[in-house]
Amino acid sequence: MKKVRFFALFLCLISSIPFVVFSGCSKTNPLYDYVSELRLNLYQGSCEDFTLKAGYGFRENPYHNDGEVSKKVYQLTFRLLNKDIDDITYTLKLNFNSQTYSGTFALDPISNAVTTKIEVENFDLNEFTVTLSYGGTEKEIIMTSLLPQGTITYQTALDKLHRNETALINAFTDQNGKFTAEIYMRIIVKEQKPYWYIGFANGNDRLKAMLMDGFTGELLAVREVF
Repeated sequence: MKKVRFFALFLCLISSIPFVVFSGCSKTNPLYDYVSELRLNLYQGSCEDFTLKAGYGFRENPYHNDGEVSKKVYQLTFRLLNKDIDDITYTLKLNFNSQTYSGTFALDPISNAVTTKIEVENFDLNEFTVTLSYGGTEKEIIMTSLLPQGTITYQTALDKLHRNETALINAFTDQNGKFTAEIYMRIIVKEQKPYWYIGFANGNDRLKAMLMDGFTGELLAVREVF
């Protein structure tokens, strides 16, 4: 029954995906070079009127599911909850490393959420303040990381795969020993428990989706999505 609950949770978590801090260890795992999409931190904050969520990571740009990784663009993606788009303009501002960043919220036609994206590199804060402006009003919102203490980094998650899942990795490796897929990774927190979603996509309509325990690195479920 426990395994059934894990798999049900896995299906629920990956259904919302269209698709911690960096560790300082030396780069020895070849899988690191094939990560083309990564969400490595999650934040949440609120005021009297709004709840705000954010995620930080990178995605290749331009984005192509072709098995190759191009330029990576790091960004904070903010999502305004419990708010339908209206005639009022909602803008967000934050300060980081002596620079001011700003963005305007708009309806994302893919996710149907009200979002804004801010390009910023080396963002390593677990708590920060943003200013939300709308209709002549300003609200300061403290954003706090949702990652529990002890959450493994994405490098550690890939190290676990590289060490323990040889057959799975070999299925995406050609005869010359070259890994042939792009890797999509997202940290997920469900009921204060972290999970790593990991997807291998080879650009040929094949996606292997995995769910890993965010504390131990145990692989909980593997599914061939298409």
